[in-house]
Amino acid sequence: MTQSIPDKETTMSAEERISELEKELSELQQKCTFLERVVNEVPASIYISDLEAGVIWCNRTNEETLGYTLEEIKELGGIEYMYRIVHPDDHTVPDNSIDHYQNFNGTEYGGVFRAKHKEQKEYKWFIGWARPFQKNGEGKVKEILCVDVDMSPQMNTGEQLVQALRDNLKEKNKLLVKSLRKREVEVLSLICRGMSTKGIAEKLFISANTVSTHRKNIQQKLGTTNVADLVSLAKEAGLG
Repeated sequence: MTQSIPDKETTMSAEERISELEKELSELQQKCTFLERVVNEVPASIYISDLEAGVIWCNRTNEETLGYTLEEIKELGGIEYMYRIVHPDDHTVPDNSIDHYQNFNGTEYGGVFRAKHKEQKEYKWFIGWARPFQKNGEGKVKEILCVDVDMSPQMNTGEQLVQALRDNLKEKNKLLVKSLRKREVEVLSLICRGMSTKGIAEKLFISANTVSTHRKNIQQKLGTTNVADLVSLAKEAGLG
């Protein structure tokens, strides 16, 4: 009859087990301290935002860069806080980020925007990324993890900033075009090729009225008011 070999835990004395647990706890505390230091000293604002409640956690860099403590942010509420720090012309960036994750489960969303410290009047340029962090029971995104980097110390020339803004606009336009239905993309592609409403109708075997309806819906979704802007946006997004 073979005897079972006792495992390490059963052969250790209580004192030895306590000593080992204390060692493991000490190592865990050191690791947590190290990770906390990394998160707080990284040169980027890191925060977690609930799609309904707003910012629920942020690192020290975020507090120092924008002048609001986490407690102050929570008191203000997520939307009010974002509207206070973000330039009025760029309020669409946080709004679009929330809308993006309420309707789409893609991995990342990014944007370029201006924000300022609460004690300062001058805005600085930031580039930010977000990705799903927590989902609810229905599998929909509930919280997003965001990283914003102040671009001003990184940009050596105005040309770099202009290029960054161009790239951001291109990505934004790509997202807008992705919101179109398949038939709308077909119509938009033909518009970019300079085809008339009649020509598009004949090409797609649909009525001219249907083409006109598609054009109206496309312009409404993309936020354009004339054909020139429509074509420019589409080509910026890589269409046509």
